[in-house]
Amino acid sequence: MNKKTSNTKHQINFNNQASKKKFGVWNLVFIWLLLFGFWCFAPISHAAENYNFPLSFSDGSKSTLSLPFDKIQSIIQIDLGGDGTSELLIGSPVGEIGKVFLVRLDGSIINSWNAYDENFLGGVNVATGDLDNDSVPEIVTAPASMGGPHIRIFNGFGIPKINPGFFADEQSYRSGVFISIKKFEESGPVAISTITKKQDQNIFKIFTPEGYIIRSYTIKEEEKEETESITIPIQKNNQYILLSLPKQTRAIDSDEKIIIIDLSEQNFSYYEKGFRINTFKTSTGGFGYKTPIGEYSVLNKLELAYSRTYGLYMPYWMQFTTRGHGIHELPYWPSGYREGEDHLGTPVSHGCVRLGIDSAKEVFEWAQIGTKIIVQE
Repeated sequence: MNKKTSNTKHQINFNNQASKKKFGVWNLVFIWLLLFGFWCFAPISHAAENYNFPLSFSDGSKSTLSLPFDKIQSIIQIDLGGDGTSELLIGSPVGEIGKVFLVRLDGSIINSWNAYDENFLGGVNVATGDLDNDSVPEIVTAPASMGGPHIRIFNGFGIPKINPGFFADEQSYRSGVFISIKKFEESGPVAISTITKKQDQNIFKIFTPEGYIIRSYTIKEEEKEETESITIPIQKNNQYILLSLPKQTRAIDSDEKIIIIDLSEQNFSYYEKGFRINTFKTSTGGFGYKTPIGEYSVLNKLELAYSRTYGLYMPYWMQFTTRGHGIHELPYWPSGYREGEDHLGTPVSHGCVRLGIDSAKEVFEWAQIGTKIIVQE
């Protein structure tokens, strides 16, 4: 429980000039302290509302792409106009509203739209191909994580076409879907392929554009090497060249490890060397138990902590205030009942910062004693 404090009222005698002068000095000191305190605990700003990605072409030309996020989940070339010059099709990353962006090679945005519900923050994988033989490529999307394996097809205006969408696996599946569009038989039609992961197996499936499954089998899992840059072939004035761009840009102006908890968005992000590593939905303090705003640091860590006050266990505990506020996985009671994942994104805790099952462990293993934590609105 938080201790209540009371303020002592002081009376100031204004009968002489000296006391007025003294009051004026203390007013200045008080104002300076207010400004200093605001500076110390002001929310950390992102590098920009939009993030710039430099584009380098193998013909020596350059341009800049400006996007409302700092990391590219997926990117592919598409020639919607059939003029021999590509556009870029980009899917938003995890932690951002699941959108598709259609972009010119000069970096200007032609169009963008939500591929899924505005509450979906799992990232979007994109693919493209002519699915209805009209010589104009369609745009296909799949959730990169979190959401069900919902495959959708759009035209360049973001309008669904061919079908309302279909599922590449059970609707409860949440581990992301890789997609591609191509001919899988020389004389066959263009089809949509998906890869879903179950346990240690990758399930490869081929679908018709209407969503009917043609083939399904298990393929060997391949380790994918993480790279800091992306290189893809594109067309420019009917010539094939290569485009290179960074996969991610700096999101904050700091080189140290930092956790930023945004109460208004119920987002939990963590950064290193200025780059955002990941963003998760969180659940902070509810009404009457608001998580305190300010700058803190990790004070201690326990793989499993127990709250005597509430009689529950808190896995991957990291305390950040002297009053007992901490970051931890969704709690569970001795009976085995666990707080539901559906509470993430809603402030319902008693002041602590809750994370999901996998995300809490990820942050716990990354953070160190002393890692900076900023709680802001």
